[in-house]
Amino acid sequence: MPTLIFTNAWVSLSAKILFRGSTPADTSKFRLALANTASLGRTNSLADFISNELLPTNNYARAAATFSDDGSYDTTDQRHELPTISASFSASGGSLQFQTAFLIADSLAVSSKSFTNANVNATSDRIAITAHGFANGDKLVFTADALATLPGGITAGTVYTVSNVTTNDFQIGVNITDTGSGTFRARSANGIIVAYAVESSPITVPDGQGYSYQIPLVVLNSGYVTGS
Repeated sequence: MPTLIFTNAWVSLSAKILFRGSTPADTSKFRLALANTASLGRTNSLADFISNELLPTNNYARAAATFSDDGSYDTTDQRHELPTISASFSASGGSLQFQTAFLIADSLAVSSKSFTNANVNATSDRIAITAHGFANGDKLVFTADALATLPGGITAGTVYTVSNVTTNDFQIGVNITDTGSGTFRARSANGIIVAYAVESSPITVPDGQGYSYQIPLVVLNSGYVTGS
């Protein structure tokens, strides 16, 4: 795996945790995600990464990063060595192609849900997605598929907060002025981007095959930050 580069947001959060006593990220909600071939960098926003995440097709799903133990002390280097976590992706029904892998803290397992302009009610400002699984307070970023136009009042690259949830629909606190056209994606934007790694060229995972990452847990300590 290429060198993980920390985002400015994670370095800032780490400082708040260390020096201001902020609540650490939930270790059960760290997930590795894959993004397409867009050029993503350290100063890109959470919305930038989420907007370019792969769609949940061909078996793509965010990979849980579990913390099994706390490692062991290395007497030679005189430091505590943390274990690595494994994150695996497998393609089914078609290939997966990506160039950037990124680690999200406090994230949802779901990456995105699709809906069409027929699911948008410009009178009640509600978006209908059957069994969407979102909860009040969840964060979403919206994108439009090719040849589609987002509903009026919803702006690409903006993080919205879910409210007034029912099982099959919700609001995002905006006045929707028209239903737009085509197919859209409601993308999960909970949490914070911890770090990312950019491959030198796009990686294609063929149908029926897998791809794995080994990530040292030491990267979660932003004292090891790469970059400037």
